[in-house]
Amino acid sequence: MADNENKNQTEQNDSKGSASLGFALFKDANFDWPRFRHFLKEDWGIEFQEDPKDGATVFRVDDLMAACSLMPNPVPEHEAEECAKNNVLWEHAEKEVAKHGAHMLLAVMDHGQPLEQALLLCKLASSAMKLKNAIGFYQNPTVYEKDFYVKNAEIIKNGDLPMPILIYSHMYLSQAPQGSILNGFTFGLRRFGKEEIEVLETNAQPHELFSFLMSISEYALTSDEELKDGDTIGFSEDEKLPITLSDAVNFDGKSLKIGFMN
Repeated sequence: MADNENKNQTEQNDSKGSASLGFALFKDANFDWPRFRHFLKEDWGIEFQEDPKDGATVFRVDDLMAACSLMPNPVPEHEAEECAKNNVLWEHAEKEVAKHGAHMLLAVMDHGQPLEQALLLCKLASSAMKLKNAIGFYQNPTVYEKDFYVKNAEIIKNGDLPMPILIYSHMYLSQAPQGSILNGFTFGLRRFGKEEIEVLETNAQPHELFSFLMSISEYALTSDEELKDGDTIGFSEDEKLPITLSDAVNFDGKSLKIGFMN
């Protein structure tokens, strides 16, 4: 696929072996541990014997360590509500997220493969999202609606990557001489030790850009080849989209800019 021819709110973690984490949001602090265990076993074959103490437990899943810690209060400083605004697929997201009265920290750690960590986190979160008082899963910079999260996590069972809940993609309009023009970027690739991707001033439609960002992100996560400055990339034999590594437009640090439908 690759051819060698030639400003976010929160710091992203790009070091391998660090924790993958997020926050399950609930209407109240009545967390149903038995049903959570049931869904983990039924959906993913995950069992743990440790009983929660003070609303928290830590357990191993193969060579990974998982932690669940319930906090009987909302995420401080309306942080989750602010990030919910970034979910354009969830109508009234901010209003719904504001209803949460408790949240649970879910974390996976102790391994050198960040993709395996992230997939286990998806499994834990999707089982939590099946509880009756669940609202959504907050992983900066957005909050995923509970049913959307569960539906996307299901494809893990087929051996596929649930890209819409692994990598966040954002699209926005900028002004150009010919009028408003579409741009987009990823958030989350740095968690896997990869450069984030930006597509600037594209003629693509929103659904085309979203699909492209997801496909390129999946390639970046699964391919042995690194996307590098000066390379080209394409999804067909004739497609050769230029790649440039330079200062990012939408966040700190560098990004890979790909010329898609310019």
